[in-house]
Amino acid sequence: MGSLALSKSEKKFEIKDWNKLERSGRKLKRNEGRFLIRPKHTNRDVYIIQQGCVAIYQEGDDTPLAVLSADDVLGNRSIFVHQNLYAKTITDVELIQLDQASYRSLYLAYPELAIKLTTELSKLKLKLDFPEQLPKSILAVFKKNAKSLLNKTTTKKGRYCHNC
Repeated sequence: MGSLALSKSEKKFEIKDWNKLERSGRKLKRNEGRFLIRPKHTNRDVYIIQQGCVAIYQEGDDTPLAVLSADDVLGNRSIFVHQNLYAKTITDVELIQLDQASYRSLYLAYPELAIKLTTELSKLKLKLDFPEQLPKSILAVFKKNAKSLLNKTTTKKGRYCHNC
């Protein structure tokens, strides 16, 4: 399976968000080539990358499933444990770690920011679970939509052909 780099179309977190995250969590630095999340880990921590790159791997495969960089969010046992995934730093990394208690406190103190984090974790989970459904380009999206339009029949209103 090929590497999957997540798109960086816009900044996910503003300066005020980073300030809240730093107050809620713990700043960490990890050198290149170090595990951030070990295979078969049991922690539920969430990490927000401030600087550097982290790759996500499936146990037994040394091809990255995803490469994350600044502004990306990873972690949470619900994503990693069930798939035997782990994360390793590609470069020196600076990040914020939120353990379970910190994450819960963040939800109470800054609900909008907590929703952003949860949304980013959900996007990552979708990209890891269904990489084949990610469009390779805008042209791929257009082709997919055009194909579904062509498969509609005109004889039965609101119905699709038997091949759909």
